[in-house]
Amino acid sequence: MSDPALPARPAATAIRYLSIIVGCACLLLAAVCFIIAGQVFIETGLFAQSNAIVGLISAVLGLLALTLARVWK
Repeated sequence: MSDPALPARPAATAIRYLSIIVGCACLLLAAVCFIIAGQVFIETGLFAQSNAIVGLISAVLGLLALTLARVWK
């Protein structure tokens, strides 16, 4: 009943682009957290567990958001 030539619904398009933005932001935050954790380890020899955990959680959320953007119709 829907014509494939018609553009996607505006809400679906907005959700898709928003999830791309959120996914990229989460991956950027993960990279920053891992860089800070590495820098702390280099300078002090101590493992910055909190930064590594935040980076890991952020990376997982970023990948989930990008997966959502890929499969959202």
